[in-house]
Amino acid sequence: MVQVHTCASVHCDQCGDSLGSPGVEAYYPTEDAALDPVAAAGWLAGPGGRLWCSACGPVLTCEADGHQFSPWCRAADSAQRRAREHRICLRCGLHESRRVTVLFGGEPR
Repeated sequence: MVQVHTCASVHCDQCGDSLGSPGVEAYYPTEDAALDPVAAAGWLAGPGGRLWCSACGPVLTCEADGHQFSPWCRAADSAQRRAREHRICLRCGLHESRRVTVLFGGEPR
């Protein structure tokens, strides 16, 4: 006997990865049934109804809307009278750093 079944699977519109564990594609009886697992996995809805996986979504959102950086955090090297400041995007994880020179009063410039 041959039986035809209709089901839905979810793929990232950016990278093409499927919803499910690595190497296993998840199938759902309807499109609506796939939406709860999509949200639970941290996928995002992009413009035009696109779906982005939890890896692509934050990066694409930051490209469109800008990063959400933490405050600058300073790590000083007193021997060289220099300091480095670091911050990270709280959405996509992008790391930025910069070097600052510490003046005699202890304030960076």
